[in-house]
Amino acid sequence: MTAVDGRFELQQAIVENQLVLYYQPIVRVRDRITVGVEALVRWRHPTRGVLPPSQFVPALERAGLARELTLWVLREAILQSAVWRRDGEPLMVGVNLSSENLRDAHFRRFLDITLRAVGSADLLVAELPAASLTSPEQLESLSMMRDKGIRVAIDDVVTPSHLADVPADVVKIGRGLIGRLAFDEHALSDARAIVEAARTLGRTVTAVGVEDDLAWRRVMSLGCDQAQGFVLAAPLSTADLDAWRRRAT
Repeated sequence: MTAVDGRFELQQAIVENQLVLYYQPIVRVRDRITVGVEALVRWRHPTRGVLPPSQFVPALERAGLARELTLWVLREAILQSAVWRRDGEPLMVGVNLSSENLRDAHFRRFLDITLRAVGSADLLVAELPAASLTSPEQLESLSMMRDKGIRVAIDDVVTPSHLADVPADVVKIGRGLIGRLAFDEHALSDARAIVEAARTLGRTVTAVGVEDDLAWRRVMSLGCDQAQGFVLAAPLSTADLDAWRRRAT
């Protein structure tokens, strides 16, 4: 199936609420209790069905609509987290951001307004790729987000280098590294070094992309705190996630 690449069609998707968030569960490794989710966008296309982000997010970025998409995802995720809190089933909700968002004054104002509307930031996790966090300005912005009560997760970590320099609450080991644990001793050694460094810094470690039982056993043996991946559950709609949580308890 070919990707969508029309600016008007993409703008229409945002304006007409054709986008929808799916949520991939994040579980505590020791007991498989669901402790959070990662919000992942899908497009309910009027003629092509539900499209994964790979088929429209690059086009959105080329069309200059990346900020609009991020703001939409952020708002929807925060509102959904408020619903779960109201229903007595609070979950941490991770939202993928970019280093550009950290420099965007409009984004920061939008974030403040949205969080004030729901009254709390303590269920929001801002996820940012480790490789993009290189400047003092970005690290200062992360510290300010944490001062607001937002948790920060550094995503796609493949080496313990610079972890001590980045203000964060969660270290997410990259899916590429996790995917090699079953057959690559070097990957296993690298993952162990990340876990040990994160533990020294008092940070939670999440293994991303745990796709089979062997990878799950390796993640357990490493002492990771949390995990997400298809061995547990695929990204789910809100209704399917609620049903999955009821079955998992």
